Amino acid sequence: CIKIWYGLQLIDTYMPWTNMVTVLEHCRAAPPPGTVAAEQSLPLTFFDLPWLHFPRVQQLLFYEFPHPKTHFIDTLIPNLKHYFPLAGNLIIRPDSIRPEIRYMDGDSVSLIFAESSSSNDHDFNHLTGNHARNAEEFYPLVPQMPQVTNVSDTLVLVPLLALQVTLFPNFGICLGITYHHVAADANTLIRFLKSWASIAKLGGDDQAFLANGSLHPFYGRTVQRKDPNGLETSLWSKAREIQFDEGQLQYPDLTNKVRATFVMRQAHVQRLKKLVSARRPTLLHVSTFTVTCAYVWVCMVRSRGDEVADEDELEHFTWSADCRGARFDPPTPETYFGNCLTGCMVTAKNSQLVGEEGFLTATELIGEAISKRAQNEEGVLKVMETWLLNYKEVKWNRMVSVAGSPRLGFYSTNFGWGMPIKSEIISIDGTGAFSLTECRDSEGDVEIGLSFPKIQMDAFATIFAHDLEII
Repeated sequence: CIKIWYGLQLIDTYMPWTNMVTVLEHCRAAPPPGTVAAEQSLPLTFFDLPWLHFPRVQQLLFYEFPHPKTHFIDTLIPNLKHYFPLAGNLIIRPDSIRPEIRYMDGDSVSLIFAESSSSNDHDFNHLTGNHARNAEEFYPLVPQMPQVTNVSDTLVLVPLLALQVTLFPNFGICLGITYHHVAADANTLIRFLKSWASIAKLGGDDQAFLANGSLHPFYGRTVQRKDPNGLETSLWSKAREIQFDEGQLQYPDLTNKVRATFVMRQAHVQRLKKLVSARRPTLLHVSTFTVTCAYVWVCMVRSRGDEVADEDELEHFTWSADCRGARFDPPTPETYFGNCLTGCMVTAKNSQLVGEEGFLTATELIGEAISKRAQNEEGVLKVMETWLLNYKEVKWNRMVSVAGSPRLGFYSTNFGWGMPIKSEIISIDGTGAFSLTECRDSEGDVEIGLSFPKIQMDAFATIFAHDLEII
């Protein structure tokens, strides 16, 4: 069956490519008995509720692993006692004040160990390359989230996390993560992965994790409970009207879609910054993020070619900003568990972006928005209200967003096999976003992940390379 989420066509089926892998073991990972209280809950806040009906986030991390499959399973089962909410469920009662994440003794995470049917290194090297690859090739490696359970007309249970580890014998390993954004933003996810990795690296001993305070999750909700404008109540009153399984689909329409990775070298970034400084000398915020996002946004709009005929058509770019730190009183710890993001959106006419000064226009819009974004608690609340209202006004096929950040450090997630050789945010196949991560081997460079129809990808590649050469 075909369903529609936010104007995107998604296919709610189990795709046929799963014969490319063989399941070795399907187990459930849970906190060890006695390590977590029998029942605990975390209420959702106004930072979580905007993600309630958002498609699940899917990510892959590839590692070189030139060994056979013996013994690799036992060393990888995650110890979830430190991040127990991810083993729980989102509890939705439409007649309640707000949803909550609840962990009960016995809750667990779906964990699949699989083996690729590939007998050579070509497939592994192909998947971990930067060149254009068919998007559907990645989905045998993506874990399926267990189904939402409608316990009754007034109670819905929603799993939050699923994991899959796929071995390419004698070549590599792929770690697949599917998680619900309502439970965690990327900051929380990377801390969970690094805690899992640090424990697995030492054969299950969590002493190194316990000694590293930067990974200990903070579950307090005191600051986020401050809501003088009733934002949380307003968000929940709208979200509860939508049936939860809408938009929670596993796979987007991948017809003719390819994935590719482009690298923005530090030298390119410096040239872009120099251009902005010369042409827009009063612009205060000219960061790597600003110029990279502006450049990619303009290239994406231009790569559509003749698709947009109206030069007054509005184009939108949106991104999320982490609110951990001193924006609240008291400050929100960097290890805060959950979502702690506010959003920004900028808009320009199509003609402004495809024109000669498109990059400068985009940089100015993004840079000014970052400079003016909320720097305190009151401002964050106002920005949240405006951000969500703005989403209602846009055409979704004219909106570009960004997933990830070069600051997160996915390439430093070491399970004992070395650093990942490739990171792929798979969920951009269905959201229209591009991904940003740091480069594994070159400090200061940025990896840009894209998912387009083949014709548009070819056009983007030409524009991306050509315009960097002439700067």
